[in-house]
Amino acid sequence: MGILFGLTAALGWGLADFMVTSVARRIGVTQAMFYLQLVGLLTIGAVLLRWPDLPAPTPTMWVVTIGISLINLAGTLLLYRSFAIGTLAIVSPIASGFAVVTALLALLGGERPAPIAIVGALLLIGGVAVVSRSHHAGAGARLAGVPEAIGVVICFGFYFWSLDLVRPALGAFWPVAVTRAVEMVGALLLLLRRGAPPARLPRSLWPTILVAALLDTLAFVAFNLGAGTTYTSIVTALASLFSAVTVLMAWAILRERLSRAQWAGVAVILCGVLLVSL
Repeated sequence: MGILFGLTAALGWGLADFMVTSVARRIGVTQAMFYLQLVGLLTIGAVLLRWPDLPAPTPTMWVVTIGISLINLAGTLLLYRSFAIGTLAIVSPIASGFAVVTALLALLGGERPAPIAIVGALLLIGGVAVVSRSHHAGAGARLAGVPEAIGVVICFGFYFWSLDLVRPALGAFWPVAVTRAVEMVGALLLLLRRGAPPARLPRSLWPTILVAALLDTLAFVAFNLGAGTTYTSIVTALASLFSAVTVLMAWAILRERLSRAQWAGVAVILCGVLLVSL
């Protein structure tokens, strides 16, 4: 089941990122982030009303969860900044390497997956890096945004690993709710600081935001459930496929062409999924 949850997380995040891109281009990144987190918080709130799923948290666990959510918020902001000032073909594959940090921390923490699964995870990460690269990467590539992308790797890598610390006390749903609340408040504070409170969302964008928030929330929950049933390093490697999903969606819907190297990356990803699933 952990394999299925990891792939579900990748699909959810990949589709959500693809959909939110169109919204962000119309109303701005921070505005889109605010509405995505708002709807996502309402979604996970509805789930919690049906399944409270609150084992036995202590005040310390709540504080730790808020702390790692702030780290995730920092990673999200760094990600947006790296995309804004850097060359996407460079910063995107770097940022998708957060799975390496999570896997290393998990291995240092005592996880010992089978060697073939480790090979598959490495193939997954390498394939994601290849597919995420644009075939225009060689033209005018710049190093701007690279430090921010490295920051994303560290923040996201630590966040997804540290979920193992709070999941036993908070379950699979509450960490998602706390992360949603922290990111929504963070986006709101950024908007207010810039003197631009949340704008009225055009009616035509609501369906996109609603579906994207549902998919994004599903991805977070699937990741937590998957990490609770198998090795975090393996689930994270599978979840890192989200960037490849976004690239493939751009090829299928926006008719953006993939290079031969990117198609080779797709083949490597499929091999990695097979090995991890054995």
